[in-house]
Amino acid sequence: MQPINIQQTHIDISLARLSSYRAMFHGANDHELYGIYCWNEALSATLFRLISITEVVMRNRFHTALSLHLHNRNSVGRKGSNDWYSNIALTSKSAEKIRAETHFYHKNSKTWRPKKPQPSANDVVSRMTYGFWPKLLDVSGIAWGQLLPQIVPGHRYKDSTYWSVTKHQDALYARLDLVNRIRNRIAHFEPVWKQGALYEERRERHGSPKPSIELYAPRSPAEVILRLKLIHNRITELLKWLSPDRYSDYMTSYVESHFNWVCSDEGLTAYKQMQPRVSMPMSRFKRDLNGILTRQVMVTVSSKSSPVGTYYPIPR
Repeated sequence: MQPINIQQTHIDISLARLSSYRAMFHGANDHELYGIYCWNEALSATLFRLISITEVVMRNRFHTALSLHLHNRNSVGRKGSNDWYSNIALTSKSAEKIRAETHFYHKNSKTWRPKKPQPSANDVVSRMTYGFWPKLLDVSGIAWGQLLPQIVPGHRYKDSTYWSVTKHQDALYARLDLVNRIRNRIAHFEPVWKQGALYEERRERHGSPKPSIELYAPRSPAEVILRLKLIHNRITELLKWLSPDRYSDYMTSYVESHFNWVCSDEGLTAYKQMQPRVSMPMSRFKRDLNGILTRQVMVTVSSKSSPVGTYYPIPR
């Protein structure tokens, strides 16, 4: 979207918000800065799509595993889907989230009463936020050593002995939490490129040393791109743990190709110059192919004025 009035556009976005862009991408003029802002939006959109795919699979893995684990204690629902959340010791915040879906507040009696009819278990769990699911690992009385191999069947470790160890559960929690923090950053329209220190995948517990820093905050556009690629790789690895099939689907998708182009020096430069893509008919694409390869531009190819495909240059 080309701005008509670049000064007013900066004001509308917020000069304070754009100050962090100026600090990281120093030397960029007002038009280039707006292009980098659009670059961040493109990065956020592609990462959020990956996170959404991962979140749906994660939710269903937890729901199915817990439903099967607790089906003998609860006759509600069919096997494979029941209200397991009514039979475990949820944290107070998690219990409140469940209650908000299964009950209504009666003002006269000042009590919570069950909804009639009761929503299905599938409906209830579908309304839980991402942060609800990692917190389940803190619930006691659950044989997580047995359940986690079902929840992450694509993980290299598949035996209950490995997953019964707290530090291994903590490593999974840390990976889930990393994705949740990126999700929340995008949802709150914060710059996804703006990352702090990256810590080892371990939870801080009483009596244990704090997790050590793996990488310090990015200090240059090149380090920003490398960090975002690392985060993307960790999210895709989590998706692979949860579902090797969905991982394979994603790795051959338009979204994955689009991310790889946007999250590159070429992608950043294209948005900085406000040229995120070029559209051209197939005949011209064939004729100008050598030039397109040289310029490393993303091209949407059309036939009879309708888009038929997109060419993504492989970042050098």
